[in-house]
Amino acid sequence: MQIPKGLVPMTPSTAEALQAERSKAQFSVAKMNEFIVDEEMRKQLIKVEKVLASEPSTFDVRQVYFMSRTEKMDHALKIGKRLIELMKAGRISADEISVADMILDINGPFGLHRAMFIPTLQNQATLEQQKLFLEPALNYEILGCYAQTEIGHGSNVQGLETTCTYIPETDEFEVHSPSISACKWWIGSLGVTATHAMVMAQLVVGGKRLGPNPVVVPIRSTEDHRPLPGVTVGDLGPKFGFNTMDNGFLLLDHVRVPRINLLQRYITVTREGKVSRPANVDPKVAYGTMVFVRTQIVRNMSQVLAKATTTAIRYAAMRRQFAGKADKPQEAGVESPVLDYGMVQYRLIPLLAQNYAMFATSQAFAAHYAECMAALDQGDFGPLKELHATACGLKRWTSDRAIHGIDTCRHACGGHGFSQFSGLNEFFGNQYPNIIWEGDNYVLSQQTARFLLTQVRMLRQGKRVADNQTTRYLRRHLPGGRLPEQPPACARMPVDQLAQDPDAQLDLLAFRAAAMCAQLADRMQGGQTWNRSLVDMQRLCDAHSDYIVAAYFRRHIRTLPASQEGSQALLEQLDRLSTLLFLYVLEQHPADLLCLPVGQFDSAKVARIGQLLAQLIEDVREQAVPLVDALGVSDMRLNSALARSDGKVYESYLEWAMEDPLNREDTGDQIRREWFNKYYKPVLHAASNKTQARL
Repeated sequence: MQIPKGLVPMTPSTAEALQAERSKAQFSVAKMNEFIVDEEMRKQLIKVEKVLASEPSTFDVRQVYFMSRTEKMDHALKIGKRLIELMKAGRISADEISVADMILDINGPFGLHRAMFIPTLQNQATLEQQKLFLEPALNYEILGCYAQTEIGHGSNVQGLETTCTYIPETDEFEVHSPSISACKWWIGSLGVTATHAMVMAQLVVGGKRLGPNPVVVPIRSTEDHRPLPGVTVGDLGPKFGFNTMDNGFLLLDHVRVPRINLLQRYITVTREGKVSRPANVDPKVAYGTMVFVRTQIVRNMSQVLAKATTTAIRYAAMRRQFAGKADKPQEAGVESPVLDYGMVQYRLIPLLAQNYAMFATSQAFAAHYAECMAALDQGDFGPLKELHATACGLKRWTSDRAIHGIDTCRHACGGHGFSQFSGLNEFFGNQYPNIIWEGDNYVLSQQTARFLLTQVRMLRQGKRVADNQTTRYLRRHLPGGRLPEQPPACARMPVDQLAQDPDAQLDLLAFRAAAMCAQLADRMQGGQTWNRSLVDMQRLCDAHSDYIVAAYFRRHIRTLPASQEGSQALLEQLDRLSTLLFLYVLEQHPADLLCLPVGQFDSAKVARIGQLLAQLIEDVREQAVPLVDALGVSDMRLNSALARSDGKVYESYLEWAMEDPLNREDTGDQIRREWFNKYYKPVLHAASNKTQARL
């Protein structure tokens, strides 16, 4: 099947429309890309995409849109196997395999081996255990997964039922699932792939429960891949998305493993059954893998949202609907680009600002994480609590914005957003679990709020609090842990002045979060229960993260060399985006401003915020296409007919539809002939058809 010749071309074409948008650029797209995307990621993307492009038959992802779940898993395994071969051949690194997964949007069954099993061994195993387990894992002689969540316990890690009981008579641990609700569930790479599971289980020694700890449990033979004695394991079946991953279940029936299988870097169980921990160790270090993964999620969400914003903004700039409806004049008879309509701008442009803030945040938070890990290696566990609270808040903030952003972008593409060829539907399903796994976002907010409330209570009690980015703004705005009588200068400023003062913007976001924390602490001190406080905690967590993200964004902007050619043009765009993000946060949460105890915000100031935001959105719209181009999302990653970098949208869309097995000359003819004989012909030529009888 081919496109008929002689069709009248569009005027202007979608390709011409996209080029016209690019010609408006007031800055260097290449230099913006170098600044906003970290250097390591840029180099990895260039290298990995070159490797993938060299083997199109293996790494083709276009056909995924036509595959069943089993076919998708088979394709993912083929890709995963080849990536491991390329790594062993030295063509890519282990870290670059995860970049390949991101490019292809194929999260295959080998992924959790690299993302969670190996990092847990690296961070929590002794040198002896690393030789026993980590070395073969790095060489893919064993394949692992991270088995924490149970069918009855996900967010409540302390409530896990699986037990790991020390048996001194045999110097072994017995790992056991005592009930159906203890069944490990949702475990990636477990369904059909893993040979070993990193099981989070309640450690029991001498009859005393010591809390969840990781233990390595062999579950399948490395010779014939059959489940080992006492192991019941399988795949969960099809899901809303993420169907290239074999999420599985696991029941363990009194399975014995050697004592060395319990990871013992931060807890030691001797042959005699004596338990000890390193001095000053924080028990939460056992959750170090989760903090690491949340850090990776924060980094990944910037790339996730970039794919969605690039697709929607490019398409909205090329798609034309209605003449004379938008404020901007067009040539006679030429319809307006969808991106010129205010409602589309309001949905997409703030996402672009959030996206840029995410890129800056991912770099800053990764550096913060590295500093904390270095401190932990030196036996300093002081930064761990603040790192954990920040990771919880940022994981929630970035994944909420990214997943909501993908869905918003799908809707902004109109009817064509419903097609798999938009590149956003399969993608949405694959990325959706980010708001649930590694801590449900609503539950994670409690972790962040708990930390903030604890700091405020300590300040009120005159106790010393650690010095970090969180306590600094709490101490500044809550002397003695309470709100001051006089409001800070940022709360008294006119909105127009605030929009011109980046430092005041940060200070107001910090004051908003501090005030919400103090007010919630007062209510809880007055008897409000934890359960009645949960909604307030969501808002507090988001307000805290709004400040942290904005601070990271501004901090990154300040690293732009003033003397570098073209920097001023970049700075103007980045300042716009940062201010737009600030105004959008305030516009979305007017009640937070009206409830500030100083009474400095009224309805007139809130209305002015909306007016300034609308104007800024219109300004940024003119640079929207160059700004998404600067995010550097390739056609390979987009895998979208609607967002091609050459702008040939409708030609591509029609060509992709013709590739459907129902439309191909070979398979299509056979399928249609079979269906005609089985279904259509009996209906069309049924004896009971009255018209046929008359004829």
